[in-house]
Amino acid sequence: MARYEDIARDLRERITAGELRPGEALPLMRDIAAAAGVSDITVRKAYGVLTREGLIESRGRAGTFVREHPDRVRLLVRRRQIERDHLGYYSGPEVQHWRAVPWPDGEATRKATAPLPADVSDTLGEPAGTELTVRRRIVGDPEIETHRQLADSWIASWVAEELPQLTGDTGPGGMYDRLEEWAGKPLDWREEVGGRMPTPTEAEQLKMPETGVPLLRVLRVTFFPEDADGPERIVEVQDIRMSAGVFVVGYPLPRAPSAWWPIQPATSDYYGPGEAANTE
Repeated sequence: MARYEDIARDLRERITAGELRPGEALPLMRDIAAAAGVSDITVRKAYGVLTREGLIESRGRAGTFVREHPDRVRLLVRRRQIERDHLGYYSGPEVQHWRAVPWPDGEATRKATAPLPADVSDTLGEPAGTELTVRRRIVGDPEIETHRQLADSWIASWVAEELPQLTGDTGPGGMYDRLEEWAGKPLDWREEVGGRMPTPTEAEQLKMPETGVPLLRVLRVTFFPEDADGPERIVEVQDIRMSAGVFVVGYPLPRAPSAWWPIQPATSDYYGPGEAANTE
């Protein structure tokens, strides 16, 4: 193991054990280097490892400090369910009071035509690079600056053709109300949850630390379910990003038909040797 990894491991253990507490300054690099018999460059590499892990942060000339790590704080649980009030639909009780955060130019929603990203194209069902309407927003808690999310709504090409007003001001209730009024039936939603590291711009917009904290990413698919009028039709994919250092998502796990009560007694030992599944 390289010397910088040894130093990083020692500091990591001291942080996780509580010997070095959140908000506390780390020893000066030159002091660690002298005690370990290494160069300042070696210690700087160790600090870089811990910074990428989100354990420490540099505060310029003030020094390097232990961060409050997500493993040791209670994150706000975002319960994923569609609710409604006098303003329209919203995604869970924790965000009912959230409002649009204006972009620097004062716009609440940025409307543009842009190439569809490859990692959204499969979900939306249109080729990557297709020029589509996208509505970009920052939404957040008016009282807590770090409680915010980015949301890019990629609108299917057929929807923009049928309802061109969705490329502009959508009016009270927003895009979803216009879609349901047009179709005369309800929308439905499903979500795919993942994660990645933020770009520098995303970190700045979400008031996140520059390093060490990933994005919590939710792709929410809006669609008209299959019915007597035809198959399922996806109308939008919303790319939602928020700080994983602030939020987690929570949702119920419904019983599938195979698990409906009353259940059938199990016939095999889960930890025993492999057996054929019970098909009775």
